[in-house]
Amino acid sequence: NKRNLLNNCKGDAYTKIPEARERKKLDDRWPDLGNTEEYSMKEQKFWEYEYNKHGTCCQGRYNQEEYFNLTMKLKDKFDILQTLQNHGIIPGLTRTIKQFGNAIATVTKVFPSLKCIPNNGIM
Repeated sequence: NKRNLLNNCKGDAYTKIPEARERKKLDDRWPDLGNTEEYSMKEQKFWEYEYNKHGTCCQGRYNQEEYFNLTMKLKDKFDILQTLQNHGIIPGLTRTIKQFGNAIATVTKVFPSLKCIPNNGIM
């Protein structure tokens, strides 16, 4: 859906998840791969980033807890990592946005809105 990008909407900012059990449940299913488990569970920067970027766009319908619960349900329903692997999209290989989109659309039935963002000059 290229017309309605759900990014960086106005709304309440992320609130750290206080319950260790809830943090662990989220970390098991949506880990911060760029930091240690101990750091990510304490600081929650990855989830804060994701929520502030995307979760704020659905605050009229879902609160923060509901957003993360819905995200986990969608992750389970559309196993995107497995789908990408099934289509030969694995780390270390160059693929186009269209190849990513086509693979994802096989399970979601909708072509996603994707774009590349350079990271230290690398796409």
